[in-house]
Amino acid sequence: MRFNKEEIYIFIKQNIKTILPAFITSLIIIVVLLFFYYNKKDKQFTSGFQEYSFTSESISNVGETTEDQVIFIDIKGQVKSPGLYEMTVKDRVNDAIEKAGGLLADADISNINLSQKLKDQMMIVISKKGERVVTQNSLTNQVAASPSQTININLASKEELMKLKGVGETRAQAIIDYRENKGNFTKPEDITKVKGIGKASFEKMKDQIEV
Repeated sequence: MRFNKEEIYIFIKQNIKTILPAFITSLIIIVVLLFFYYNKKDKQFTSGFQEYSFTSESISNVGETTEDQVIFIDIKGQVKSPGLYEMTVKDRVNDAIEKAGGLLADADISNINLSQKLKDQMMIVISKKGERVVTQNSLTNQVAASPSQTININLASKEELMKLKGVGETRAQAIIDYRENKGNFTKPEDITKVKGIGKASFEKMKDQIEV
């Protein structure tokens, strides 16, 4: 059966009240379906992008220091088993002493910072009571300071730091608090990051300090 244009026009005109709502309803359904389809596609894309970002971040963190990183320290002097020990960067001086069997009866730890974090290649020297030990680049409890001797600001005790020009008890404690909370100094100039120590103070002590 064939319809000409005039017959089609007459049919639409006579049934417009039925055709128009059906057409609008169909159009709405199509729009809704398209909306959900593209919305789903967009979520899939966003999810994939987030997953990629997470993976990239994970890759960027490869090589960062973790608390389980293995280090080696050398402990000498008045401990039951002096020697080389495997530790981790989260361990403290007290942990190293315990691993070495503990202190001997005549050990002097009056100036040892037992809470200091360990670092690779650190040497810890525990002296006898009344013994005077002079050791550079090591953790000691009695170190004589002289004009020709430099003090390692990463390892020195409070009493040793107080021998620096312009450093009293408060500033010495501030240096210790900084390295325990922020980590070791990488160069002598970093001491100016400590609260209360500026460039002028650094100029006075720069010949006395090392890292």
